[in-house]
Parts: sequence; structure tokens; C-alpha cells
Amino acid sequence: MKKYIKSIILTAVGISLLTGCQTELDTFNENPNDPITTTPTLLLAAMEVSTFSTHTSGLIRTSNIFDQHLAGTSVGQLGEIQRYILTEQDINNEWNTVYGTTLISGHILSRDFAADYPYYNGIGQVLTAINLGYATDLWGDVPYDEAFRAEQGNKTPRYNTQEEIYQRLQTILDEAIVNLKKPASSNVSVPGNDDYIFKGNVAKWIKVAYVLKARYALRLTQVDTNAAQKALDYITASGISSNADDANTFFTEQANELNQWYAFDNSRANYLKTGAFFVNTLKTNLDPRLSFAIAEDDNGGYTGNAADDLDTTSSSYIGAAYASPDSPVGIVTYAEAKFIEAEAKFRLGQNAQPALEAAVAASVLKVTGTAATPVFLATASTTVTLENIIQQKYLALFLTMEPYNDYRRTGFPALVPNQSSNTKTIPVRFPTPSDERNYNPNATVVSNVTTNLWWDK
Repeated sequence: MKKYIKSIILTAVGISLLTGCQTELDTFNENPNDPITTTPTLLLAAMEVSTFSTHTSGLIRTSNIFDQHLAGTSVGQLGEIQRYILTEQDINNEWNTVYGTTLISGHILSRDFAADYPYYNGIGQVLTAINLGYATDLWGDVPYDEAFRAEQGNKTPRYNTQEEIYQRLQTILDEAIVNLKKPASSNVSVPGNDDYIFKGNVAKWIKVAYVLKARYALRLTQVDTNAAQKALDYITASGISSNADDANTFFTEQANELNQWYAFDNSRANYLKTGAFFVNTLKTNLDPRLSFAIAEDDNGGYTGNAADDLDTTSSSYIGAAYASPDSPVGIVTYAEAKFIEAEAKFRLGQNAQPALEAAVAASVLKVTGTAATPVFLATASTTVTLENIIQQKYLALFLTMEPYNDYRRTGFPALVPNQSSNTKTIPVRFPTPSDERNYNPNATVVSNVTTNLWWDK
């Protein structure tokens, strides 16, 4: 455990969002003769910080290039991603962040502090579900049941099937809800400012947990005939009611605490642009989010790069609503919840239009700060089909992984792959990281990025 805790703290301090825990960090190693210990505060902070990093860097960047929200250029290494070349070496760092920082922190939090700190543990379980969901939705089979047993001598954990992981996700979230519903008096101490997302508001964490249960239930529409009803039941149980319930990333304008999209563009200018399909759809629809989601190009307009255009660098980058120094980015949101409700009701033959309209309205308000006009809402939500629900969700959930998941699950929106790529087919998974292939003989190794996941039939 000693090496894991050191890694956790070094990662969190490196991102420099643990300033609120400085006193504990200062005294962390006061007695070198005692075993290294940690606290729920440090573990929760490490989990949130690494989740913010994951949600605004490599995994999301790549999935958003694949679904044409973004476009890599030949200026840097993202040009290879734009050509659908993703190697097993490319994603070791992302895998190691998810497992070596976030999930191991959640494991220690649950193992060592569950009895006396159910609120900390419950929040950690929600964050575990978010990050384990990222892992399985990109890699398919992944380790979980045996993932953190190195101290017991198991350094080559077996992989759980994706079907098993989806069962674990629901169980983890159920346990989180139980913990978060316990009375405050059952805790030795409760989260506060060390919870960067909700400042210890467990009622909001319960809402997020139910929305995640709905997210993961709806993901299984191709393999579970009851997926839509389950998703709708979870959304109803969540009680989520406005953008004020959103779980967002937290960044500041301090040098080492910057929004990662902003920081990336400043350190690697012209590596990444917005995608033409996304930009053109916003323009065609006279979408009020255009000037907030998309930055002006070199000519004062809004343009994106087509799937086969790796060379244009005068086009637009991500806009200020998502990529200013301290812009928050939604992780689990009210808008997503309403889109889930809309799709679930549509699949069940119920009236989905009010939920679809509410979803679009929530997104416009969140991105622009101003309510959408009735005319725009009517235009966006009058056509109640699966294609339009997913299309509107695609526009709203920019810079999340959900549109990529929806594209693989439904085939919408109808994207045209990069025809100058080697495969001419949009990848539907990530390859197994080389570290896992080389050092874990029990790994489920998949190299072909066109091999479908279990839930993607």
C-alpha cells in the first residue's frame, strides 16, 4: 500500500488541487518509523483531482476525435488519432491514472474507512463507478475483483468480463446510495471543502449515483430488453431537477490548476481543432451555443476540420464555455438525465417530447447562461425519434464520452469516417495497453480497434 499512497499523493499534488489539505500533507511523514497512513480527505481529493484530469484529457480527447466533435491535426501526435491509429503504447498513461490513482484510492477508502466514514466512502464509490465505467466502455473486459491485491501477492489480476463489470457498476452505486443515506452521526467526520464537486452535499451525490445507474442501464439497450425501463426508474428515483445538481470538474485560474482544455491549447497550439460535423450542425441549426462552445477561427468565423482534413490550422478551437482557464466541464448532468429519460420513454412508447425539450433547455442554459428561446426549443425537440434524441444529446454533451458511447450503441449521429484512414472505419474501442499485455498474462488482450465491445452488438 505504501507505494500506492505515495503515487496517489504525488499525482494529486502534481495537479495542485490539494491546497486545502496542505496541513495533512505537511505532517504526512513526520514519523519515519511508523507505517505510512493516509486519510479519507486525501483519498477523496486524489480521486476527484484524477477524475477531473481523466475527464478533460486523453480518453475524452481521443473519443471526441473519433465521434468528430474534435479533430487532430498533422502538427502533433493527434494527427495519428485522426487517422484512427491508436497504439497500445498510446494509452498506458490514461490506464495508469484510472487504475494507479483513482480506483486504487477508492479501494483503500472502502477497505480502511468504510465503517467510520460512510459519506467519504459513498462519494468514493460514485467516483469509482464513473472511472470504472470509463475503463470498461473503452477497453471492454478490465480487472476489478482482483485488481488491488498486489499486497497479497497477486500482481497479475484476472480480468472481469464487461458483463460482470456492468453488474459491479450497479452494485457499487447501490452501496454508495446506502452509505450516503446514513445519518451524519454515523460519520467520525464528514466531507466539506475537500469535496471539490459538492462540498459534502450528500443529497446531490445521491442524485448523481442514480443518474449513473440510469446511464449504465441504458447503455445495455442491445443486450437487455429491460434497459429502458430500468433507466427510467433510476432517473425518477434520482430526483435531479436542475443544472444546480450537476457534477462538474473544478479548475481555477492558478497556473497549476487550469482547465485542461485551455492548458492543452496553450502548450500545444494547433494540435487540436473542433470537428466540422459538430460545428456545421450548430451553424445549420442557428444554435445559440455556437459562439460559446466554439472559438472564432483565424477569420473571425466558426469552422471545424473535416474528418479527412489534418492540415488546416486556421479553424476553430474549443470555445470559452469549455476551455477558459477556470471553465467547469460537466461530468454527470441534469441535461444528460433528461436525455436518458427522453430515450427511455421513446423506447417504451411514452411521450418523450417534454423530457427532450427539457434536456435541450438545460444544455443551452448551462452553456450560454441564458434560457433558450421557445422557437429554438420547438425546432430542436418537435421531432421525437431516436435519431433526433441522440443527435440533440450529441450537441449537448460535448467533451464527454457519452456521445461516443451512444454512437457505438445506436449508430447515431450518422458520421462519415475518415476515408483517408487505414481502416476507413471509426474505431469502436481502445487497444489493450502495452503494460498490461507485457506484464499481466491474465489480461484480455485486444489489439484491433474495430472489435466490438460486449454491449455493442
